[in-house]
Amino acid sequence: MYVIAVYDISTKSSTGQSRLNKTMKTFRKYLHHTQFSVFEGEISKAKLTGLYKELERIVNKAEDQIKFFIIPNKNNLKKRVMGIQFDAESSII
Repeated sequence: MYVIAVYDISTKSSTGQSRLNKTMKTFRKYLHHTQFSVFEGEISKAKLTGLYKELERIVNKAEDQIKFFIIPNKNNLKKRVMGIQFDAESSII
């Protein structure tokens, strides 16, 4: 499946910056970083479940938000990008 995840982590509290850093590091283990608060890529159901579990331990549900857009088949995804084109899968190290 193909997943696009966007997040908004509040940095108003003293622990917010730490949560933001932990959230980004967690996402980087599973998906490709395509914009400041956006990750995307192909992922198995098992790995997506692992990602959810890790994020649940980090996110403050009263202050933060993460949205997952799940597309069962990447071939059904139509994406339009304005500006610089970035291939998320080409940045794998």
